[in-house]
Amino acid sequence: MMYEEPFLSGPEYRENKDYQEIVKELNDRFEPYSSGKRTVSDLIQKENTVPEPERILLNYHALACRYPGFIGPFPSGYMDPEIGVLNAVQAGCRVFVLDIDYIDRCSNDSAGYFPRLVVRDIKTRLMINGETQKPLCNTLKDFELKTICNKINDYAFSPMCGQRDDPVIIVLYFHRRPPGSYKSKAVLDYYSNVARALEPFRNRLVLDELEGGKFYRHQQEGKLLTKKILDYKGKVLIFNNANTDGFAEVKTYSAMEDLDFLTNLRLYATQTKLGITENATGSMFGVLQTVEDFMSIPDDRKESVQGETTLRWTIALPQNPIEIPTKEVYDKVTTTYGIHCIPTIIFDKTNKYLFEENQFKRHGFRYKPAPLRYRKPPVVTPGEPNPSMNARGGKLLAPSI
Repeated sequence: MMYEEPFLSGPEYRENKDYQEIVKELNDRFEPYSSGKRTVSDLIQKENTVPEPERILLNYHALACRYPGFIGPFPSGYMDPEIGVLNAVQAGCRVFVLDIDYIDRCSNDSAGYFPRLVVRDIKTRLMINGETQKPLCNTLKDFELKTICNKINDYAFSPMCGQRDDPVIIVLYFHRRPPGSYKSKAVLDYYSNVARALEPFRNRLVLDELEGGKFYRHQQEGKLLTKKILDYKGKVLIFNNANTDGFAEVKTYSAMEDLDFLTNLRLYATQTKLGITENATGSMFGVLQTVEDFMSIPDDRKESVQGETTLRWTIALPQNPIEIPTKEVYDKVTTTYGIHCIPTIIFDKTNKYLFEENQFKRHGFRYKPAPLRYRKPPVVTPGEPNPSMNARGGKLLAPSI
């Protein structure tokens, strides 16, 4: 997947030698992978012993990228949506985790509480070089989150992308929300601006009824996850950790400005709460947890957790947001408990294990271990009843002599 080098023009920081070295290093590392990438259809053909009923979205691990658009390094790296998203797609990422927050110093100016993609360390300090995120206080006119969505749409579905037919999952991970109730104007306006950032995906969102399912407003999440992954060819799914129920109550926002309407799956917490993730009060089909939660599960709860992740799409993030798990931790969490994805940080070289042959070298999705896959119950067609069971319409007949 060859593209023109986009850093030859643009902002002044692109002339910096260290920036150009980072870009070259990323390109040298991931561009060779791009020509070998294959779709999930290719995986299904190669591993054709997997029963067709198990080829559902819920039964795949996915390669995920956190902070798309950020190319590092820490603690004060470059934000470049063009380069960052391009390399994430070349690496094979089909899940993109967008860390969303507002900037405190901007909340008192005309921008107010306005969402933007952030990279924060464990002490919530911003890790992005200030020169590469101007203007710091975003508006709808200068909206970096929308720029990143544009780049994901452009590159992930480009004719030059070997995985262009595979679905893309956008995980909206909100760190905070503005002060106010879940249905206050300030909170809903904040979420609504995120909905506007998703506009580049307008023609790919799963909003209308699809084979009998209603997947807008996270209505039929269980059915969404148990449909065949090939049903989402070229589609974008929106998973979200925020409580957006206020939109359905207020009803003053148009469909494409209503984040609740655009959300396909709501993510909840069962242990450690990350950002504004809430604990589920009823049934749930999406989970956002820490990696450490799954590393500290006692033996007597192992089978229970395995059963839960078989039914729920689960993403795990490390407690330290600028680190990625070791290979040993990644393998244990995914193969023991069937966690669907643990996002990587694209420029972190310790993620090499993700691009090995038994991981994501060829495909952006791979099967979960067989014992951890959900098996859809077979459709049973009633047979003809035995004549001896005939009740004759409830009539009592005299015995024949």
